[in-house]
Amino acid sequence: MRVLGICLVSFTRAAGCSSSRARGNGNGNGLSDGGTPDLAPIVQMNQVVIATGAPANAPSLFGGPNDLASAPSLVYPPDGVLMPPNLNELEVQFTAAAGTTLFEIGFISPALALKIYTPCVPVGSGCGFEPDAMTWKALSDAGRGGPMQVTLRATSMSGGPVGSAAPRTISFTDEDLLGGLYYWAAASGAVNRYDFGLRGQKAESFYTPAQSGATCVGCHVLSRDGSRIAVGLNIPGPATLRLLDVATRTTLYESAGGPGASGGSNFEALSPDGAEVLANLGNDLGLYNAQTGAALGASPAIANATMPDWSADGARVVFARSGTSTPCFGGICPVNPGVDTASLFLSQVSGTSFGAPTQLVSGGASNNNYYPSFSPDGAFVAFNRSTQNSYDAPDAKVMVVPVSGGAPVDLGAVNAQAGNSWPKFAPFVQHYQGKTIFWLTFSSRRDYGLRLVNSAQSDPKNQIAQLWMVAVSPDRLSQAGDAGYPPFWLPFQDLSTGNHIAQWTQTVARQPCTPGPDEMCGVNEVCMNGVCVPQTIQ
Repeated sequence: MRVLGICLVSFTRAAGCSSSRARGNGNGNGLSDGGTPDLAPIVQMNQVVIATGAPANAPSLFGGPNDLASAPSLVYPPDGVLMPPNLNELEVQFTAAAGTTLFEIGFISPALALKIYTPCVPVGSGCGFEPDAMTWKALSDAGRGGPMQVTLRATSMSGGPVGSAAPRTISFTDEDLLGGLYYWAAASGAVNRYDFGLRGQKAESFYTPAQSGATCVGCHVLSRDGSRIAVGLNIPGPATLRLLDVATRTTLYESAGGPGASGGSNFEALSPDGAEVLANLGNDLGLYNAQTGAALGASPAIANATMPDWSADGARVVFARSGTSTPCFGGICPVNPGVDTASLFLSQVSGTSFGAPTQLVSGGASNNNYYPSFSPDGAFVAFNRSTQNSYDAPDAKVMVVPVSGGAPVDLGAVNAQAGNSWPKFAPFVQHYQGKTIFWLTFSSRRDYGLRLVNSAQSDPKNQIAQLWMVAVSPDRLSQAGDAGYPPFWLPFQDLSTGNHIAQWTQTVARQPCTPGPDEMCGVNEVCMNGVCVPQTIQ
């Protein structure tokens, strides 16, 4: 790939590129807060990239007449998407008209005019192009805090008529997204991890069946600070609950069959500092010391409760209460991996005591609410809603409700395709154009552009769930008829395995090490800056 005519931010012309001036406040609109031009200059960088396989004179081949029959069509990214600048990978996917073999992909904002010239790189039934690291940095930095237009034109390798696709808009938040994301990779039965603070990597294997001694490491939850993880082994049960130190992967304690041999533990919540864990106690929740497993407070801590989540300030717990209960036999109450007609409740936390629950969302015969997750500021709860049992419900929607109460909001842009499970908020409050933004992940069997076309598989068993992320704006939640931002695919995943149960941490706890033959790093890790990191990072 060749980069031609990079114009640095300046007020002079550079060879092979040009710059233009606009006035604005740096928000990409050329206007001050009052809607009138201010004095802060924006300089547009003009950059040309000639990809491998494209002719050196590619820019000059797009001077032919417009031709509707030659028009390509953008498939991915979705129009209007908002992403973190350090997503690091974004593949532009498109279909091409017959006879077109050369393509111009544009990323245009007040700060950048980037044109990429490429042949068709086959992706499924069409073409794709992924900017390299240097090009990505240029376009994501230029797009922070404002919209960027994605354009696509097509012609032949010798020029001629030119077809244009309908443009799309993408945007980037002001801040990079950090923290760790831990998720279950179904094919391997392991928990994988992705560190948003490291570039040039795919997800790393964090805790496998071989490491755990179990046939499957499934449901899991982490403390907000990232120091501890609770995992359920061999779910749905009777599942063993195991608590581990994340940095060293050493077992702190485990309870075969769940706490008190109660029939298993499928769902847990760790306190923000990782000191305590709420875990299934039959049809109830019990509270335990996360270091020793010792029972704390009253038993049960919360009656008729499951699927808990703990607020960032430690003051509240939200949970699901099923409309049906699992029968007990001989004092053993097996834990059901799903709930029916469930409602959501809030309970105040004081030490090891939990206050009387108050209902947040009401369930019913065709209204099952489950998998609740607090927003990072504690003001909202995201959850799933289905007409069926919660276990892998094909019609699951992602909803958001204020903790103060009110009607839940349907995330319409997410739920345009149903089957969206395990919503989980990232633990950070971020910003876009002066407004608050939360990040929410979920698993879905929707199509990922041309690379994963689940809609072509009539049998759900052949469809592959992947992790998706969406920006959630509290302001837009309150606007009637606003479907919100569309979701985007998380690019560190293996497309051959179903991925579920994404769980977030503020930081990624890693094994300390000293470079040398005795370093303590595991398989596919190296010692860097005193900790073990994936050997694939750049």
